[in-house]
Amino acid sequence: MSSPPASPTLTVDLGALGRNYDELKRRTGGTSAVAPVVKANAYGLGMHAIARTLYREKGARLFFTATCREALALLVDGQRFFDDAPPRVYVLNGFDGDRALQEKVGYLPILSDWQDVGDWVAGGGGPCGISVDIGMNRLGMSFQDAGGLPQDTRLNPDDVQLIMMHLSHSGDPTAPENELQAEKFFTSGMMLARLYPKAQFSLSNSGGILLGLAPEQQIVRAGYALYGGAPNGLPGQGLDQVTTFEASVLQVRDIGSGESVGYNGTWRAERPTRLAVLGAGYADGIQRALSNRGAVWLGGGLCPIRGAVSMDLVTVDITDAPSPVTRGDKAEIWGAQIDLDLVARQAGTIGYDLLTGVGSRVERIYRLAPQAPRPPAGSGGQ
Repeated sequence: MSSPPASPTLTVDLGALGRNYDELKRRTGGTSAVAPVVKANAYGLGMHAIARTLYREKGARLFFTATCREALALLVDGQRFFDDAPPRVYVLNGFDGDRALQEKVGYLPILSDWQDVGDWVAGGGGPCGISVDIGMNRLGMSFQDAGGLPQDTRLNPDDVQLIMMHLSHSGDPTAPENELQAEKFFTSGMMLARLYPKAQFSLSNSGGILLGLAPEQQIVRAGYALYGGAPNGLPGQGLDQVTTFEASVLQVRDIGSGESVGYNGTWRAERPTRLAVLGAGYADGIQRALSNRGAVWLGGGLCPIRGAVSMDLVTVDITDAPSPVTRGDKAEIWGAQIDLDLVARQAGTIGYDLLTGVGSRVERIYRLAPQAPRPPAGSGGQ
């Protein structure tokens, strides 16, 4: 008798997460603090579970979020798992103007232009970071503006705890911009360090860590690679797969030659075909771009997607599956058998998009890391 179908699941291997943290720390030569980036619900994995594991098991004491509300969720809602002291949290998108919230939460905003700095100083100032642009042309002020802040905005230089820069091409190991921007980081950093004596410096995101750039930085920002992705698209990075996305078979059905599948009949059988209908669709994170292009792992082999991915369902061809498929069986969308970044390429996107696109009705299941002695407080932090 077959098993009843279950809801789609995203299984998060917390042991693999910890190993990736250790590997990224090793890549820095052990000289830089590895700061987990937990924005967007830790890239869809679940911010509290990720932060709790890295805080308790790896001694992480420094985190990055994108928004003030994310910092609130981490520092207030998650305070029950901070044993000795809450971590320091930097907000990448800066100060949102709500001083009462900032004082309640205690996050440090990353200030990106004169207006940001002016708003911060007008509200009383305090510890913060600043972002300096070195070629991304996104958030970030010029080096000249950063140098003039104390005089032009009355920003207290001692309040600046972090000077952050961001690589624009870290996903392409061959891009000359990487070395050029690392050199800008080094030269501008030397000058800014004299102006902001208490500031630490950070250049590398996941791609930059794997490229081994700027060993003199005190903080690296670990996001996608920490969660098992390959930010530069290269296999064999020494990182473990952290997530497994699965959906259950709701029905197995046979169709004849000439019959079509799904909305608008975008695929038509050329032979008698056995299909499995899975209980997940684009509302759950199986992108519609995978229609007639992607595949899942089911019945011991790759089974191609047939027809259009719909909101709640996707149909796959199990005619040639090595093993019989029955109702309730689990199909892997990505995981140990199908690489996350491969699925992203098939969908014409990036793995970041897939992880953050896993829907809210997908159950997150956490595979616990083996218990180990906790490191000294702060050993993975500032």
